[in-house]
Amino acid sequence: MIGDVELTTILCSEIGALEGRQWGGAGTYPESVVGVFYGRIESSPDRAVGVAVYDTADDARDYVRARRVQVRSRGARDDPAGADALADEHVPLLVGLSRHRGLLHVEWLSSARLGADDNGREERTDNFLITLDNEEAS
Repeated sequence: MIGDVELTTILCSEIGALEGRQWGGAGTYPESVVGVFYGRIESSPDRAVGVAVYDTADDARDYVRARRVQVRSRGARDDPAGADALADEHVPLLVGLSRHRGLLHVEWLSSARLGADDNGREERTDNFLITLDNEEAS
């Protein structure tokens, strides 16, 4: 059964496999890549993505296990479309994960433009509902 840590790690590795992105768990990333972080985004590199599970949505009556996940994107300095461009790549990737690595279905729920941080890097969040596969029933 997939737990929150494993789910977050799976999503980070999937996003990190996109061209120009890097996922390495904890650590620092060169400015030349989009760093993928478990949870909060560190101060560098400028272009970064953070993945966090923020709510469970289990329904014990229907035996459905689901999690809400937020993916935060931060673009390069002074690039008004930077966060949107990052999301344009990983949102379709995540929505396309079906019957893959313990995930049954990924549904995009919403996005919010957060504006620029103090360093002029635009930020955006995208929220997903992920239904986990019942591997015991497979």
